[in-house]
Parts: sequence; C-alpha cells; structure tokens
Amino acid sequence: MNTHLPPQERERLYSLIREKLDLSDAECPEGIKDTTMVTELPGVDSMKLLRLLGAVELGFLVNLGFEAILRVQTVQDVERLICESREQYASRP
Repeated sequence: MNTHLPPQERERLYSLIREKLDLSDAECPEGIKDTTMVTELPGVDSMKLLRLLGAVELGFLVNLGFEAILRVQTVQDVERLICESREQYASRP
C-alpha cells in the first residue's frame, strides 16, 4: 500500500493545513513537515482539527470517517489516511 502523496499533492495538503488552521509563517517558522504534530500547531483545538479533516475530505475527494480525528497525530497520519481511503475505494467493484 502506498502511504505517500505525490509532491504536488503533499504541498496542497500543507497549504490546506496552513489555511484551515490559520497558520502564518511566523507561527510555524520551520514549516510543515511529515513529522509535524498537528495537535501541537499553534491554536489547534478539536473543532479546528475537525474542520481541517472535513476540508481534506472535500479537497482530496476521500472519506476519512469519524474515527480519523482520533487517528491523526502527525501530518503524515493525514497523508496516510488519504492514501488508505483512495485505495479502499479503488478496490471496490
């Protein structure tokens, strides 16, 4: 199973995270990386995380499910969930 997005989609994910969590470059000077802990980003709370995951579902045309909020710790977790959802629905007849 592929758990990584192509570079262009990964950048789109990072941009979506910055937008939905209202992050400026000053708040996240080192930038967003795979290992970035989403829950430790400035100003993140459960509602912002829920809105982010909803935006990811719409932006990447995937269904992450309600349990996704419990499974997301890092940016790489979000990426993995996107890939898992795509693979799950691609394997359906």
